[in-house]
Formats: sequence, C-alpha cells, structure tokens
Amino acid sequence: MANKEDLRITRTRKLIGEAFLKLLQQKGFDSITIQNIADEAMINRATFYLHYQDKYDLLEQMMDVVLKELITSYGDSNNHIEEQQFKITNHQMTIQRVYESVEKHRFFYQVMFGKHGVYEFRKNLEEVMIGKFEENFNNLGMTDADFKIPKEVLLHFSSSAFVGIIDWWLREENHKSPEEMSVMISQIILRGHTNAAGVEIR
Repeated sequence: MANKEDLRITRTRKLIGEAFLKLLQQKGFDSITIQNIADEAMINRATFYLHYQDKYDLLEQMMDVVLKELITSYGDSNNHIEEQQFKITNHQMTIQRVYESVEKHRFFYQVMFGKHGVYEFRKNLEEVMIGKFEENFNNLGMTDADFKIPKEVLLHFSSSAFVGIIDWWLREENHKSPEEMSVMISQIILRGHTNAAGVEIR
C-alpha cells in the first residue's frame, strides 16, 4: 500500500512539474497562477497544495533537485587530483557525468535558460561551479598567493564560461555527445581557449 501511495505522489509531482515548465516556457513565472498549473496538470488546486505551498515553493524544490543531482554527478573534486597533480582523464569523466545530468533534465535547463527563464537558477548554477572549481584549487594545495591573477577573477570567468557553453549546447539541434563535450572542454580548461584552438602563442 505504501508503495502505491509513493508512486501516486511521484506521478502527481511529475505532472505538476511538467505542467509548470510548459507554462513557464510559454508565459513566464510572474504570469503563472496555481489554477493555471492545476488545469494544465489536470488536477484540482487542493491536490497542488498537498505537495507545494505555492509556485515559489514548487520552483525552489525543482531547482534544488536538479542542482543536487548536478553536484552529485560532479562528485568529489579529490577525484581529479593525484599527488597534487591534475589528472585530465578523471576530469573528462567528471565533465561527461555533468553533461549527462544536464541531458537528463534537458527540458528543465532549456526552460530555465530560455526567453521566460528564471535568472536565479543560472546564478545558482554558476555559484555551484565556482564552489567546485575552488575545491579543485584547494585540493592542489594552492593558496591565494599562488595565483598569477586574482583567484576570484579566474573562478567567475571559468564558471560563467562553463554555464554559457551548457546554454549553447542545449540550443544546438545536433549537439555533441556528453563524451565529446568532456574532451573539448577539458582541453579548453587545461590549455586555455587560444591554445586549444591551435593558435600559435609567442
């Protein structure tokens, strides 16, 4: 009986989430009402309130689920470091898992980054990546004094570029696979975009 109830809850939440994303894509967050969501999900308002306090709670919970899964897919930053050296193969596998997580929630990301998207999600995603990149540097044993440019500049540049390329990737109809993206992005991160492009640097 408990399993049936759990399945019913999961199914209802899925219907609500799908309805919310469809409406968000069409008209934007501010224009959405609980009645809109209920009608789209083919449930009544009372059922919605059994699961969420309001549309803000719904949005917060949906963002939280996706970001937590992304963090899990990234894993422990220690996996990239062996004897205080950065291991490119391990790093590529991490990026591949991240892109697989994004692919799994492709429509959610597309809506969040789209015309009527929610900027807070993009901001939260960038903050997650800043935290992960900073972990990498800490695991390498680097202090602020070791950086040739301010660490904050590097962290914000890297995180915004990482999120920006995901945004582009989501909009591509014939996009590269997560594995292909992991190889290219690792090269850009480790060699710099100019060197990775094959430009001779003097």
